[in-house]
Amino acid sequence: MIETLTELISDNRALAVAGVILLLLVFVPAARTVTQVSLRIFARLLLLIALVALVSDGTRTIASDRGLVVTSALQYWAEIAPVMLENLKRTLSLKIHPLFWDGILVPLLSLPAWLFLAASALIILFLARKRHKTNIFVNA
Repeated sequence: MIETLTELISDNRALAVAGVILLLLVFVPAARTVTQVSLRIFARLLLLIALVALVSDGTRTIASDRGLVVTSALQYWAEIAPVMLENLKRTLSLKIHPLFWDGILVPLLSLPAWLFLAASALIILFLARKRHKTNIFVNA
């Protein structure tokens, strides 16, 4: 039993690390707070990058005679880190399912970069928001 567990952990180190982090987030309030702050900072950086992508598309649209110029997140990713994109595509196709990449991620990454980044940032901000505790057992 122990050997099987250690073999499973050694084969899937990233999954084991993610599991430990999730356990810390669930059971340690200080880790949860630090993670929420980190996620809010990351989401604001994504919003800043989305603004830069929107300005970039806008200036290309104004400068060109072709009309509206929209750059997808997949195009930016292919320009910036093509090896990482290919590795991710291969890994997801082999480990999860080929339809996960082709059916879900490619349509999402084909959205305009500013829209994809802004939507991702807003989702992260929503998930990492400060939650106010309500004391329902207060006697008036």
